[in-house]
Amino acid sequence: MRRLALDARRRFAARDAPPGPYARLLGASLPSPRARFTDVEYLSLDIETTGLDPGTAEILSIGSVLVRNNRIDLSTARSCLVRPESEVGSSASVHGLTDTLCGTGDELGDVIAGVVEDLAGRVLVVHHAALDKTLLDRACRAAYGGALYVPVVDTLALELRRRRRREQTAGPEAFRLGNLRSAYGLPYYAGHDCLADALATAELLLAMVAKSGTADRTTLGELVTHW
Repeated sequence: MRRLALDARRRFAARDAPPGPYARLLGASLPSPRARFTDVEYLSLDIETTGLDPGTAEILSIGSVLVRNNRIDLSTARSCLVRPESEVGSSASVHGLTDTLCGTGDELGDVIAGVVEDLAGRVLVVHHAALDKTLLDRACRAAYGGALYVPVVDTLALELRRRRRREQTAGPEAFRLGNLRSAYGLPYYAGHDCLADALATAELLLAMVAKSGTADRTTLGELVTHW
């Protein structure tokens, strides 16, 4: 039912979509929930922001990389700085993105256009969709008048789902990207860099699929957390 609702929202938004990447995104066929993991392409993405409140935070940088055929395609990795409307403030101490550095960035609308182009026919992968997807939707609405209507695999939500099924409990710290990677036997990466975190999230997804069985047997419907 959730897949049907996403299809309906995409058709409705397509009626008023301006020509360009957003119209192409809405016009591209979505993969079936029954499709095998290896038959679907994913865009693993991470955002650095001015804060953690989705209502007020601004995007400062976006990193992304494609996952296809059960592999990370490093040739597609890219990172873009975004010029914010307000000052970076104290958040610069977390990710190192200062006002001076971000002042050299691109307009958010131009960066979002690239993200929208990359997501046509693909599935978005993020860690903590409550922040990243909310900010992407807001930017997409500002640029095109409609949200980013794509299936989402949230590795954080996926792990929460897995532990609930097994009646396992854990504190919030266990679901941080670095801690969750460690739980799946993945190496430590320094955080707060959008491209490094996008790669880290892509690796985590592959590890989660491998632990659940095999990529050939895992379906998209088992992984999608938000339609």
